[in-house]
Amino acid sequence: MNVTEPCFAAVLLAEDCDEDMAELERLRGRGIILKDRLDEQLEGLAAFGEGTRGEAARWAYYPWRGQAVRILGPAGFERLRLDRNRNKITEGEQARLRSAVVGVVGLSVGHAVAHTLALEGACGALRLADHDILELSNLNRLPASVLDLGVNKAVIAARRIAELDPYLPVQVWSGGVKPESIEHFFEGLDLVIDECDSLDVKLLLRTNAARRRIPIVMHTSDRGLLDVERFDLEGEQQPFHGLLGDIAPEGLRTLSSRDKVPYVLKLLDAKQISERLAASLLEVGESLEAWPQLGGDVGLGGATVATAVRGIVLGDPVPSGRCRMDLDLRLTAPESQYSAATEPEAAQPDENTWSGPVAAVVDAATRAPSGGNSQPWSIVVEPTRLTFALAAEPDPVLMDLHRRGSCVALGAALHNARVAAAAHEILGPHTVMCGADGAEPGVPLVRLELGTDSDPDLAAFYRPMLVRATNRFPSENHTITHSELEAMHAAAGLVGGRIQVLTEKDDLAEIAGILSESDRVRYLDRPLRTEMIRELRWPDDSDLDSGIEVVSLGLDTVETAMLDVVLRHDVLDRLGEWGLGGGLGRVIRDRVLGSAGLVAVFTDRRSAADYIRAGATAESVWIAAQSVGLAVQPVTPLFLYADTQADIERLSRAHSDVLHTLQRNLWKLLHVDEGEGIALLLRIGRTPADPVRSRRRADRVLHTDGLLLR
Repeated sequence: MNVTEPCFAAVLLAEDCDEDMAELERLRGRGIILKDRLDEQLEGLAAFGEGTRGEAARWAYYPWRGQAVRILGPAGFERLRLDRNRNKITEGEQARLRSAVVGVVGLSVGHAVAHTLALEGACGALRLADHDILELSNLNRLPASVLDLGVNKAVIAARRIAELDPYLPVQVWSGGVKPESIEHFFEGLDLVIDECDSLDVKLLLRTNAARRRIPIVMHTSDRGLLDVERFDLEGEQQPFHGLLGDIAPEGLRTLSSRDKVPYVLKLLDAKQISERLAASLLEVGESLEAWPQLGGDVGLGGATVATAVRGIVLGDPVPSGRCRMDLDLRLTAPESQYSAATEPEAAQPDENTWSGPVAAVVDAATRAPSGGNSQPWSIVVEPTRLTFALAAEPDPVLMDLHRRGSCVALGAALHNARVAAAAHEILGPHTVMCGADGAEPGVPLVRLELGTDSDPDLAAFYRPMLVRATNRFPSENHTITHSELEAMHAAAGLVGGRIQVLTEKDDLAEIAGILSESDRVRYLDRPLRTEMIRELRWPDDSDLDSGIEVVSLGLDTVETAMLDVVLRHDVLDRLGEWGLGGGLGRVIRDRVLGSAGLVAVFTDRRSAADYIRAGATAESVWIAAQSVGLAVQPVTPLFLYADTQADIERLSRAHSDVLHTLQRNLWKLLHVDEGEGIALLLRIGRTPADPVRSRRRADRVLHTDGLLLR
């Protein structure tokens, strides 16, 4: 015969074939290295009373090595090579395993799987598919060498298997599996191993496997996650245990890599992945190019998948399901219950049903915005006036230094009450009673007298005030118009306040960086992070009348999917350990960069009264901005209410230097003078998305007789 120099299979030359022996001589003449260890193999067979059974020896020639090795014939070779499998695998079981044809798609983890199956003799033929070539960054997990760089991964795996067992048939699909070739790939297969990276190909494999009733096994190289899908037993089951719902491969194929992230996290179960991988996910696109994988995890995949394949082929009870194989744990029963995740509906707060002008004024006051929707006010209603104080609970968060954030919220409540009083013609004077010593819960801070007056400028904002809401959704491309600027400045002037509107891209970029780094610190510092998480409300929470509902965060599907990772303490602690976490501020950075502008609301000085007045300014501007079609979101850096280094250290001792620098840079950009303060920063822009209005507590308003107003 003539040798054709195949790229991945051994050329077998039989010693009882004259043509083969002539070819061997030609190879010898070309300087091919010949290795003859047949005598040792014959002794091995003889040791357990067996001979060659009349089989002629073979020479296995490996063109890529330039070597040929003398070996036993196929039956003797298998008997001796697999002798140490007994009795973990019986002779009868070994024969049954040798009848299985296994397809492997993706030859990173798949390399370990295919090689382990070949090692154990757990299949009779392999079909390997991967379009990728070996790169240097693959050598942390693939048992290849620098001599293989640039070689197709399926070819590398096939060569290694050929050097292990030249009699094992291996087909190589160096173009990978594609929609136009998948039918051909599945022909004759008994089982498929899915270790590819492409989500749409993964789904395509399952669609075809279900139709042909072929089982699929997949290993994910984190915490040893093993998935078994017995389409051979349950052909009607949904792919991926139903975790992705009814999406088709074509639908996934058109998505960008970023848009596929939520689906990937559903498959991994974001709450179950290791803290190191979860932390690393937040760095992809920042300090990492791709998700990390370890050689040990890949090796574990080879072992666990081979175990599952053996069980399926031999008819052992291997049900559909998934289990995790941490290296210090053994294979356990499948995890219980799968449910395809569904997007929560955006629940809207109930509309208040008030009667009478005083009730309408109180209703307006309670609609004011507050940090974390904490509603930190207490309103006492008397026949002729309302008295505002800070509520006794909840305790202020760390960011609410000197209760300044609470005072801003109280000032917004006052402004709403005045707008409603003007609209209902019961407006009277108001008095801010606190001095420079701060604000304590229960101590009256503001009184609004109920009279008989009106103010047409205030009253004009009554209807817009009732629908004012925080809109955290991304902004569309928009340039602030002159009329929009005028409306906001007029609203500030209406209550005697001062604002600055920033619209220059360079300014927005600088502030975006400051806010992003501030958010990063908030995530990495455990006390700050704990308070932030405590503010969030999920659809099934029982206390939705306070806090921030997750559906109101304006997150896209990718950002929502990442929440399960972003809010894990172990993950964030690990990022802090590593000195990373640049991606933690990505959402606020992108929101600000995509905005039309930012509004800074100033205080003249830094007393509680100043922040109350500034809160009224912020609410007035907010209502005006929304009334001309702008979406508004407060964006509060951690240090906004800090005066001294002690304040900064109270926020976060570990990150005090960073916060001090951020504050200095922001003050410089906004030209904050000595003694002045910033009460609030508002992000403004246009967005087609409707905001989700926050709900309201029912225990913040009392009559003088002690009965709750509602």
